[in-house]
Amino acid sequence: MTIILLVCFFILLILNVPIAFCMLISSLVALLYAGVNPIMVGLETARSLASFYTFLAVPFFILAGEIMSYGGLSKRLVQFVKSMVGHHKNGLPAVTTISSQLFGAVSGASAATCAAVGGVMIPAMEKQGFKRTFSTALAACSGTTGALIPPSIVLVIYGTVANVSIEKLFVGGVIPGLVVGLGLILVSWNYSRKREIIKEQKSSLSEIGKSLYESFFTLFLGVIIFGGIILGIFTATEASAVAVIYAAFIGLFVYKKLKLKDLPKILLSSAKLTAALSFLIACASLFAWTLSIGNVPAVLTSNLVSFSESVTGILGTSLSPETLAILKKVIILLVLNISLLMVGMFIDIAPALLIVVPVVLPISEAIGMAEGLAAIHFGVMVVANLIIGLVTPPVGSTLFVASAVGKTDILAMTPYVLRFLGIMLIVQLMITFIPAITTYLPSFMG
Repeated sequence: MTIILLVCFFILLILNVPIAFCMLISSLVALLYAGVNPIMVGLETARSLASFYTFLAVPFFILAGEIMSYGGLSKRLVQFVKSMVGHHKNGLPAVTTISSQLFGAVSGASAATCAAVGGVMIPAMEKQGFKRTFSTALAACSGTTGALIPPSIVLVIYGTVANVSIEKLFVGGVIPGLVVGLGLILVSWNYSRKREIIKEQKSSLSEIGKSLYESFFTLFLGVIIFGGIILGIFTATEASAVAVIYAAFIGLFVYKKLKLKDLPKILLSSAKLTAALSFLIACASLFAWTLSIGNVPAVLTSNLVSFSESVTGILGTSLSPETLAILKKVIILLVLNISLLMVGMFIDIAPALLIVVPVVLPISEAIGMAEGLAAIHFGVMVVANLIIGLVTPPVGSTLFVASAVGKTDILAMTPYVLRFLGIMLIVQLMITFIPAITTYLPSFMG
């Protein structure tokens, strides 16, 4: 049954069938072959998905992101960061990266972050002397940090599927997201120092103060969400509702950019995105369940452990049992990261999480990363890895968004995307093998 499932899935994928239907059709074919009633299984999978209280955060964060886009919050964030660092030679790339992280902290979605910030910063960087292809590649890669900085829709999905605290995942993603952003800024600095770049005029203290005043309410939304979660005032799901109410109030009554006539359009757009994501998740859940009854997670875990033992066995008894255990874990994590990178290249992050999480959870148990802060570390590691797939062909959804916003060809962007991917891979290794990067902040939570 598993062979039929996977063969059917990859054939449909090669034929360029939408990923949701690839998972749905291949699951139905495999279940029919196994003599299982696919209708009842499909209905039960969809029903169980609707029962997840934590999943309510996803449509609320989508709605909050739409409201913020219409309410002009992204432009105020960009302007504030620009007034602070825009006068440096590497100022505008840094503005792009930092603004993406700030906007990601209040929208929770990579594609929305890339579109909102990239639409403003790509033309600005080109005017200053940066190539449009470089600027677009940076907007794409920095936009992915929106999937790590809380509130993150993909961390909500992971926490829901893996039954891990979403609040701690949110807090655990902060430092990794900041480290990725710092890496992107360093690559941009290396690029800009070799070129003639027109510097922005340094903002005066009064201009900085004015920019801070205008963006204060936008910045304060991130403080409310992050502070409320880490202090235990509300859950991630409640934070999503707070974000909607706050963004609507600020857009309507403070910035006055949001109009009542825009609300039907915003609600319809959010409903379409939520419906598409829900259908995708339902199909992926059915696919993951079909994999599980085919005993794929257990077989994969067993083979991976056996492989690590065979590799460490080459060293014989020259190492202590403790060292061999550490080496075995390192090998498993390296193989797992490589496998996740390959998955991310072909499947978008939301369905990828729903497919791989049930498969890799037994692996986390085998290496002692299934409970406590170790489970948070494992979850952020998995999500951070799959985020790289957002800017890798052939699927790379954020890459396609950036290409449309920057009006440039993906092939022309590739040399610059590869530079940023290099630093993202280095940071991924840091996240994997330096647990404190992820677990330090969650360790202060109860």
